[in-house]
Amino acid sequence: MAISTNLIKSFQLSALTTALALAGCGGGGGNDTLPPPVNGGGTTDSAGSTPTSAINISAISLEGVNSASFIPSTGATAKVKVTDAAGKGISGAIVAFSASGGVSFSTTNSSVLTDTEGNASIFVKPIDINDNGTYTLTATSTYNSITATSKPYAFSLQKTNLKITQLKTEVPTNTTLEVGGSTNVSLVVTDENGVLQPNTTVNFTNNCGTFTEDSVMTNSEGVATTTYSAIKADGSLCTDTSVIITASTTTGVSANTSINLTPIVGNSIAYTTTGAVNLGASNSGSSTSGQIEFTVYSNGKPAANQDVIITKTYAPLDFSFVKLGNQSAQTVKSDSKGKVNVTLYPGALPGPVELKATLATNSTITALSKDVAVATGRATQNGMSVSLTKNTLAVGVDGDTTEVTVRLVDRVGNAVPNGTVVSFVSEGGKITPNCSTVDGACSATFSTQNPRSDGRLSVVAYVEGDKSYIDSNGNNKFDIGEPLSHNIGSFYRDDNENGTHDLGEYVYIRPITGSPLACGTSSFGQPNLVTQILSVNPLSTVTHQCDNQLEAVLRYQFVLGLAGNVPVFVPPFTTLSPNTDKDTAMTKSFKMYGNGAQTVSMPAGTTISVATKDNTNYSPTATLVDIKRTEVINGQPTETVVSKRLDIANAEPNTTVKVNVGGSIVPITVNSDGIGSVTVAASTDSVTVIDANLSCSAEFISGNLTVPALVDLSNKTVNDADVSYTLSYKNCRPSDEIRITTVAPAPSANTVTKTIYVK
Repeated sequence: MAISTNLIKSFQLSALTTALALAGCGGGGGNDTLPPPVNGGGTTDSAGSTPTSAINISAISLEGVNSASFIPSTGATAKVKVTDAAGKGISGAIVAFSASGGVSFSTTNSSVLTDTEGNASIFVKPIDINDNGTYTLTATSTYNSITATSKPYAFSLQKTNLKITQLKTEVPTNTTLEVGGSTNVSLVVTDENGVLQPNTTVNFTNNCGTFTEDSVMTNSEGVATTTYSAIKADGSLCTDTSVIITASTTTGVSANTSINLTPIVGNSIAYTTTGAVNLGASNSGSSTSGQIEFTVYSNGKPAANQDVIITKTYAPLDFSFVKLGNQSAQTVKSDSKGKVNVTLYPGALPGPVELKATLATNSTITALSKDVAVATGRATQNGMSVSLTKNTLAVGVDGDTTEVTVRLVDRVGNAVPNGTVVSFVSEGGKITPNCSTVDGACSATFSTQNPRSDGRLSVVAYVEGDKSYIDSNGNNKFDIGEPLSHNIGSFYRDDNENGTHDLGEYVYIRPITGSPLACGTSSFGQPNLVTQILSVNPLSTVTHQCDNQLEAVLRYQFVLGLAGNVPVFVPPFTTLSPNTDKDTAMTKSFKMYGNGAQTVSMPAGTTISVATKDNTNYSPTATLVDIKRTEVINGQPTETVVSKRLDIANAEPNTTVKVNVGGSIVPITVNSDGIGSVTVAASTDSVTVIDANLSCSAEFISGNLTVPALVDLSNKTVNDADVSYTLSYKNCRPSDEIRITTVAPAPSANTVTKTIYVK
């Protein structure tokens, strides 16, 4: 019996309603499904795909090939069709292609989707165009968890013989490319049959110049294009007049073309030295030459092999350039980078230098050097000085330091060359053995440690340099026979400061190199070893003569003081007399040393202060007592005040108390009991004791309350002015105390208080 369409639809609707109701109630465990459509019905499932019980995949076919079994180097399109059991094309099925080797696919995972007709295609290309092997292709389709695989498709690869044709530039025939200019380079790649070859790598090379791209892939028309520039990779211009451009493929096929270049013609020049050039004089001990740089350009690019004329605009008379001793114009050729390097040879004369560079092809194109000068000579004897941060240190501790700075100039006042080495030797402690100058100065550190001296030690700084001389002929250089201001030779360290070399003292022997010449007088600051005592039996002396040459070892000797942390007072007073007059201060002068030998001050930075302790407490009082006389007046005895007695009590025994009586100062002597009296006028009605209770006070009125960093240690002792003090005190009475306190700084760090008693 036939079932009507309306009945089928009704059944399906009822089933759908029931399923939705169950789903809404959560019944059925969620596994209920709709019944399949009758006769297929053409309906779709929840995923929108056509339900099917089986799929079919066609055999693989190739498009874009001359022979069904060969894939050319340009590649081919592999194609299949996926259908259902009824032969209808399936849309959206996944098709995965694979190969046994030899080729690559156009998608990353070698898979594509079928179109609305069930067709799927993918581009296949040989991995190596020289491969001529045989391989297979396979396609597998998956749809609704159903899989189908095509039969393997056997294919072969054809080795492709490439050809490069139409290699050309845009430079017109019989013309040249301007050096530094550019042109496009193009070619076509085909196979031996003239078939265009896209996606083929072409490499470009040349004998001079650069490409925007030196490896290019051909386009769909088999064309590869790049741009050539007649400029080297370093930015300089090509010096070749003919350039060969070669194009080649990975298969070894190549082709050439040529370009003629115009010669380089410089059209600008610049001074390209960076920074100032300060040259040392020829006798400075520094470098005897220097160098500056010009650069030649052609159209803004460095130009090689260009002739440049170097001339002197102004310079010291003995200055030469290009070649030692040359002072005339010289022609110099630019190097591969357009550089013209000019060597400079300073003489003995200082002064500014200016050189001019001119293009040989055009005298109007020039450049001038900038910031070039001959400025620095060797250190000179009278241009050496030494400074210290402090010169008196604590002897009893390790590590008290001072910085020693040496400054050096040449004979015209310029700083000596950087790197000039200054050396040091010390009688005791530790000192940096040498330092190297920067801008004419360098520093060393002296530190206290063993061995320790007797309170003073000698240090010598020395350096190679020149003696001071009188330039008689004005040529700014020393000529043999010109007067030496103070001739020096070998030196010694004068440890005992007696002005002569003694056995055991350090000596520095500098052999004479010229003719012997009398030495200048030796001094402590500039010791000159005229004679040396030798430890032989018996003791003997050797004379060390100086010579007539300019070169010498410059020296500078100085003294460091090493002081204790307990002051030595001279005279060693412990008492002071009381003030004789309460209104007048008394003084005490003394010296404070840092050692018993009285040759150094206290360590630099030591402070001194004074305080008092008033041990007396007297409060004198003044009392007026009437002195009366009895007289008979009108027959009656009557007392009359005829005078008054001024009594003083509670005063300091055996002193004088001053009392203001009616504007007049009256001194009253008191006895050992602190009392005294004097008669005053009867009219006196009030008195006032002056300085009734005075306190002892003291202060320093001269002397360094802080020992300075630098004191005068010359003449084998310390200058009196640096150690002398004057103490002022007043109103100090017997039993009062004056206390002097000194504080030595770290690392000694010691405080000492000296108590002075007033007696």
